[in-house]
Amino acid sequence: MKKFTIALLYNLKINAPKDGNGEKPWDAWNELDNEKSVGGIERALRAGGHEVIGMEGDANLLQKLSHYKIDIAFNTCEGHRGGSRESQAPAMLDQIGMPYTGSGVMALALALDKPMTKRILRFHHLPTPPFQTFFTGNEPLAAGLDYPLFVKPSREGSGMGVTAKSVCRNARELREQVRYIIQAYHEPALAEEFIEGRELTMGLLGNAPWHLAPRADESRKANGNGRARNGLKALKETLRVFPPLEVDLSPVPAEEGGLYTSVVKGKLYEVPKYLCPAPVSKAMRAQLDKLSVAAFNALECFDFARIDFRIDQKTGAPLILEVNPLAGLQEGISDIVMAAEADGVDYVALINGILNAALQRYGMI
Repeated sequence: MKKFTIALLYNLKINAPKDGNGEKPWDAWNELDNEKSVGGIERALRAGGHEVIGMEGDANLLQKLSHYKIDIAFNTCEGHRGGSRESQAPAMLDQIGMPYTGSGVMALALALDKPMTKRILRFHHLPTPPFQTFFTGNEPLAAGLDYPLFVKPSREGSGMGVTAKSVCRNARELREQVRYIIQAYHEPALAEEFIEGRELTMGLLGNAPWHLAPRADESRKANGNGRARNGLKALKETLRVFPPLEVDLSPVPAEEGGLYTSVVKGKLYEVPKYLCPAPVSKAMRAQLDKLSVAAFNALECFDFARIDFRIDQKTGAPLILEVNPLAGLQEGISDIVMAAEADGVDYVALINGILNAALQRYGMI
C-alpha cells in the first residue's frame, strides 16, 4: 500500500491559552489531548508505514505546514475559543486545499452546538429528548417540557459542566443551574428532558454515501418496496457500525449522582464498567445501528464518529443525546477505541482505518 506523509494535528492541554484561565471552571480544557493520546496515534500511523509530523493546530498552523510536503492531515484539533472552535483547523486546511481526516467544517460546527444538532435530528425525524436553549436564564420554560430536566453547556464535550446538580427537578434548581452554566462557561445552557435509563454509545468507522443512508423518514415511507432496506445493505459495505458500548455507572461515587460527569470522564474514567458488546436484543441492536447511521448521515459526518444514546426505561425506546464527529481516540480509554476492539479492530487498525477512509474519500487510494 502507498505510504503517505501525514501531519498529525492536535491541541494539547499543556498548550492551552493561559489568559484568564484562573476564571475558568476546572474542566475547561477537558476536551484537549494529552501527550499520551497523541503519542498513541502517532505510533499507530507509523505502524501503518507512514511518515508522521506532529504539530499544534494553532493560529500559526498554515505557516508550519508550509515547511513540509504533506499528503494529508490527521486532525484531532478541538480548538480553544469560539462556538465553532472544532472547525477552525479544518477551515484553514480547506483554504489551502489540504486533505484531512474526519468531518468537515459544517459538521464539526453543527455537532459542537448541541441545540442545533438536536434541531437537525428532529428535522430528520430522529428521536431526541425535548429541549430548550437558555441564553439569559430568565426565559420562561417552554410549554410541554417536563421535569426532571438535564442542564449542560450547549457547546462543550467530555462531560464539561455536568455534575450531580445537572438533573433539575423543580424551577428553583433549573434556574440556579442554567445561570451557573451561562456565567461559568460564557455560552447558552441546554435543558432537555432527563431520560432515566441505560446509557449507550455507538462508534462508526468509514463513510456513508448520503443518498444511501437510511433516514428515519425514508424507512417509514418505504412501504415494503425495499428502498430503505436495500439502501442499508449497500451502505454497510462502506460504513462499519461497532457494537454498542454501555457505560455502567453503578460503581461511581454517589456524589456524582449516577451521571457520566466531567469528574468521571476526566478523573475517574477507570471506575465505570464498560460493557461491549452491551447486552441488548437483536431488535434493539438493529434499531441502534439504523439510528446511528441516520444521525451520521444527517450531520454529514466523515470517516468516524460516535453517537450517544439513552434507552428510556419507561418506553424502551433509544433516544439520541449527542453526535460526536471528533470522538476521543486515546488507546485503551476512549469509548470508540473500546468498541472497535470488541469488534476485532485493534488500535492500529482503527487509526489507520480512519486514515484510509479519508484517503478513499479524497480518491488518493
